[in-house]
Amino acid sequence: MACASSPPPNTTAPDAPIAQGPWAEVPAMELPAGDPAIPIGFLRDVADALLKRPGASVCDPVRKVPIKGLSTEYCATVYVAGPPDSMSWRVTEPIQGDHETCNPFFAVKDADHSPARVWVVGYIHNHPCAAAPSSQDLSLWPTDAFDPTVSMAELRMIPGNPAPAVFRGGEIQMSSALVAQRLDGTRFFLRYFPTGEVQQWSQPRSKWVTLGTCTPRRLSPPFSSAPQCRPGTLRLLNE
Repeated sequence: MACASSPPPNTTAPDAPIAQGPWAEVPAMELPAGDPAIPIGFLRDVADALLKRPGASVCDPVRKVPIKGLSTEYCATVYVAGPPDSMSWRVTEPIQGDHETCNPFFAVKDADHSPARVWVVGYIHNHPCAAAPSSQDLSLWPTDAFDPTVSMAELRMIPGNPAPAVFRGGEIQMSSALVAQRLDGTRFFLRYFPTGEVQQWSQPRSKWVTLGTCTPRRLSPPFSSAPQCRPGTLRLLNE
């Protein structure tokens, strides 16, 4: 995943591309209590639709790398919309990329709510070969901290929206997510934050597990796609 950088929402130029939402194949989900970030139930719904797209899970079974012309990454903008007492998670129809990149839009026009009731949270994408997040992934808003080569943001609420989305007294956290299907048909779900935490959903434990805290490596020689993480190399749960 090597997405090009995009400006944050509500600071885009007047002619910036606008994503249309919500995606008809993914039902809006009322914000659940107790989880201010992208919830697992919503990610499962997105994965069901996204991973059916042509090439979304196509991978060379021997080399375990995406196949040019066949494998395809898709990016969909994730956002919350609605009045303070009735917000819902929503996602735009995905933008098709190529075998190793996709470029999400960070301005959204929702079919049901005015711009004043729409807050962009991040984006959701797939990796055809079920790889962990790359430095390029973490270098894209909202986890870029506006200067990805220096440090991640100290807070999970960063500029870009006119004001934080508040639901039942709590602020919705900025984050992006990765969904993927392995060659054996099993899926995994990751979400990552401006503070650097990368979390994977553990089905046996029924909770999000923090795999590490990561920052993207400098996108200059010597190049490395893997981010720098602590306490060590990011390793996905084998579940």
